[in-house]
Amino acid sequence: MVEKVTFMLLPTNITNSLSRKFIGLGSRLKKTFPNVEKGTRQVDLGYNAAEYIAASIANAFFIGFLMFGLIFFLLYTQGEPMNKVIGMSIAIGFGLFFLFFMILIRYPDVLAGKKAERIDRNLVFALKDMLLQVGSGVSLYITMVNVSESRYAEISKEFKIMVNEINSGRPMIQTLESAAINTKSDYFKRTVWQLVNGIKAGSNLKGILKTIIRDLTAEKRTKIQNYAKELNLWSLLYMLFAVAVPSIGTTLLVILTSFAGFGINQGTFIAFIVMCFFVQYVLMGFVKSRRPTTEF
Repeated sequence: MVEKVTFMLLPTNITNSLSRKFIGLGSRLKKTFPNVEKGTRQVDLGYNAAEYIAASIANAFFIGFLMFGLIFFLLYTQGEPMNKVIGMSIAIGFGLFFLFFMILIRYPDVLAGKKAERIDRNLVFALKDMLLQVGSGVSLYITMVNVSESRYAEISKEFKIMVNEINSGRPMIQTLESAAINTKSDYFKRTVWQLVNGIKAGSNLKGILKTIIRDLTAEKRTKIQNYAKELNLWSLLYMLFAVAVPSIGTTLLVILTSFAGFGINQGTFIAFIVMCFFVQYVLMGFVKSRRPTTEF
């Protein structure tokens, strides 16, 4: 399934048409942004690396040009000097172009990370299913087919891709090696490499799967324990900005206004409260991003 890139605002057909003009530049910038090539391998974006960079340039240029036109119109209608109108419009338009271009360049890596999280969420369940089947005498290929047809979300999709490649005539070991290279999930990468090494060595797959499941489960438990320890610090910081700073800070501002003559107005209070809410929001987002997957 082709992943949608949120910040590409132009329709796909217009993006494809415009990006052809930048494909040469995209090819030259490929080495400058190696994460794009890796990301386009790990996530199906409908583009290769050069095409994605060209599409990013086209969309960022559209956004920058749109902002240039908007700022030009607003300043011109207010009667500002033409040199100021042009200078401000170009500066803001170029700044927005550069900002959106860098966001789009980073986006494949972000999508690959989200895909890795979805893989990790059901990996242990899928491996336990594989262990039961292999332990019952089912071949690895049939086990992979069964997992690909099960409801393990992203894991089933990954196995479906591998099964299709094997059915097309590609050797199983090469298929597994390719899957390990083209994923950002460390757990899935490690699992596949251990299976590859086991197949090459002729080892017992049942024992390999048991070892993988035990190691992954132990590592996830360790991550959960470490996260629980971290929560003590983050909870303290959150309470500081949610309770202590707003109450004490507001009181301090009132005292400074009344006695010290700092001239603090209503806008200062609003900005202070908004800042506190912003810090709380950032803290909650950071804590959520640090949360490990808890499925076993």
